[in-house]
Amino acid sequence: MIRTLACLFLLTIGSPVQAEDNEYLYYRDVTIPAFQNMREFFNLPNHPGHYQVTLVSDSVGPLTFRIIRAEEDIEIEIKRHRSYHVGDHEFHFSFANTEGKFDLIVEMANSNPAGSAKVSVIVVELP
Repeated sequence: MIRTLACLFLLTIGSPVQAEDNEYLYYRDVTIPAFQNMREFFNLPNHPGHYQVTLVSDSVGPLTFRIIRAEEDIEIEIKRHRSYHVGDHEFHFSFANTEGKFDLIVEMANSNPAGSAKVSVIVVELP
């Protein structure tokens, strides 16, 4: 119950918000059509820090979430998670960019042939 309330609180915050000078918060709902994927690109060079990526969906799976570290033209997958749930998809990943030289790419794929999936993407800079 508390986890659900915390997620609802995060989901009601809205679009990109700057909370403090040292804290970055990004929120966006994306709709992914059947058998399609979507990428969110975060330009983080010169923004050293630790980031928490959270992906939440109540759609029918399967959904695949990928975290990719990019430096210039080179992309390296650092985490992949496949979720077969019927609703209640939740994925968390901590992205370390301590030297401030990487970009973050979050990729979401919808493998459901019957319909689209709505996914909430939340990225928070950790203190």
